[in-house]
Amino acid sequence: MKNVWRLRLRNCFVIVISSLIISPSLAYPRVFPAPALNGPTGLIRIPSADCIPYKNFNIGADYGTTISSGGTTSTEGVVSYKLNLGTFHGVELGIVGGTEKTSSKLREGVFVNMKLSLSTGDDPYPLLLALGVENLFSYTQTDVYMVATKYLQQGPKLTFGFQADFPNYKFRPLGIAGVELATGDNLFLAADLMAGETLFQVNAGARFYFTPIFSLNFSVLNILDGSQVKDPRSALVGFSWANPF
Repeated sequence: MKNVWRLRLRNCFVIVISSLIISPSLAYPRVFPAPALNGPTGLIRIPSADCIPYKNFNIGADYGTTISSGGTTSTEGVVSYKLNLGTFHGVELGIVGGTEKTSSKLREGVFVNMKLSLSTGDDPYPLLLALGVENLFSYTQTDVYMVATKYLQQGPKLTFGFQADFPNYKFRPLGIAGVELATGDNLFLAADLMAGETLFQVNAGARFYFTPIFSLNFSVLNILDGSQVKDPRSALVGFSWANPF
C-alpha cells in the first residue's frame, strides 16, 4: 500500500511540474534571491545558479519538525540560520548553522558555503551557470555541485545540474532538478528533487514576498517519505531578508 501511495505522489509531482512549465506568464517578477534550506541561494533544498549581487547580503532562518508516517510531528524542532554575502562580482560566500536534525543540540559547527557564477545574463530570460561547495569544513555533510538556471519566457524558472556528497567518505553522484513559478508578484511556488543510484528525494514549498527583499517561506522535505534520502519528512517555516541594515 505504501508503494502505491508513493507511486501516486510521484505521478502528482510530474503533473505539477508539467503544469508549471506550460503555465503562461508575461514576465518573471524580480525579487531578491533567497537562500535554500541548506544555505546557498536556491529553491527548497537544492542550490540554483543565482548569486547574491556584489556588496549585497541576505539573512534567513527556518524552524521545522519531523513528520512521521502516521502523520504525527516530532516534539523537538529543528532550527537553522544562514547568511550570504556578494563578496566579489559573481562570488557568493555564506555561512550556515543550526541544530541537529534528530535532536535540539547544536550541530558540529558553523559551516561555509561558496558559489562561483560562471555566466551572467543581462537579457530578460538568461541562462545562468554556477559551481559551488556546501558545508565546507564539515566531516560528514560537505558536498559540491554545478548547476544551470534558465528563466523561461513562458514564466517558470528551471534549475538542473549535478551534485556529489561523500557519505561514509565515499563519492556519491546525484542529479538535481527543480522548478519555480511566480503566481503574481508576491507568491512563488517551487519543487525540487535529488536523485541517484541509492537516493531519491522530492521537496516542495512556497515563498510569499511582502516586499521584493523580505519573504516568508514554507517548505516540506521528502514529501514521498522515502527511506534512502538526505532528510526525514519534515515541514518548515522561515524567512529571508535582504539588506536589512
